[in-house]
Amino acid sequence: MKRLLWILAGLLPLAGMAQTPAKRGFTSQIEMGVLLGQVSTDNNAPSSRTSFTASLFNGYRIFPALAAGVTVGADWYRTKTVIPLSVGLRGDFLRNAKVTPFYAIDVGKGMTWFMRDKTLTEQRGGWHINPALGIRIATGGRSSITWSIGYKYQELYGRRDLSMDEYIATDYHYNRMSLRMGMSF
Repeated sequence: MKRLLWILAGLLPLAGMAQTPAKRGFTSQIEMGVLLGQVSTDNNAPSSRTSFTASLFNGYRIFPALAAGVTVGADWYRTKTVIPLSVGLRGDFLRNAKVTPFYAIDVGKGMTWFMRDKTLTEQRGGWHINPALGIRIATGGRSSITWSIGYKYQELYGRRDLSMDEYIATDYHYNRMSLRMGMSF
């Protein structure tokens, strides 16, 4: 973690005035990456897992430090595919810089429309939160490449019927570190 902070601190002096100033208007950010961390259930000890994640943020930039919009994505947790739908905020810490740190936060609900666990008789998505910090590197015009690190929390519920009057209900709590790379424009 210290190494990452030193790398980020080393990139800050590279901030120049080459990027076009962020103006009001629509903005998008596409990211892909991995979620590293643990899943815990009501009945079992936490176990470590790695999963793939992808997301698309579409919003309106009010000023450089704030864009508000919606985020849709897909998180693949082994046999569980979750579609997070959320409201999101994005913003840059430095104005008109070629390299700038940025923040992102998404809060919403995970949908289970594409879950592959056929042993469950009922499944529901729960709330999620995903704050992140990253670096945006201008590539020309309004485009840039992004790298981010964050935290992702996702809840899920699953029920498996054993007989007419017996079932097993499980609440899943995913605590993950997110590492993502993407583009914004």
